[in-house]
Amino acid sequence: MLRNTDKSAIGFVVAALVFFFIGGTLTTVVPPLVDKTWAKPFENHDPSKGPTGKLKPYTEVELKGRAIYVRDMFGTKRTGPDLSRVGGKYDRQWHMTHFRNPRDLTPGSIMPPYPWIANNPEEFDSLVAYLQTLGRAKDWRPDNDYEK
Repeated sequence: MLRNTDKSAIGFVVAALVFFFIGGTLTTVVPPLVDKTWAKPFENHDPSKGPTGKLKPYTEVELKGRAIYVRDMFGTKRTGPDLSRVGGKYDRQWHMTHFRNPRDLTPGSIMPPYPWIANNPEEFDSLVAYLQTLGRAKDWRPDNDYEK
């Protein structure tokens, strides 16, 4: 059968599909059936070595900050950096300055200022607490010098 695949388009397509489905099955279906540890969360207490594998529920303050983030949406179009890399990278003062006037820290930034959030300590602290939870898979500050 394989000898004729280079002469027959239909034979080639059939052979390609057979090999494709065999490969797909071997790489997506078989591994979870063979290795039963795939469904179990793993322990990793050092975020610099990758994701921790354990989900932690948001605190009450972080939930309030998420609600503020969703409420204001901070624009309808993604024009800034990926927020999954923000958590733990910047301290409270940096966020305060950034929300008051983003161009003070990032010249040419197209993010609009949000002074009403920076001027409301309760909302600001909640929002920063939520932002600090984003992107913990990378240990941006190994000395943990933020929020001191």
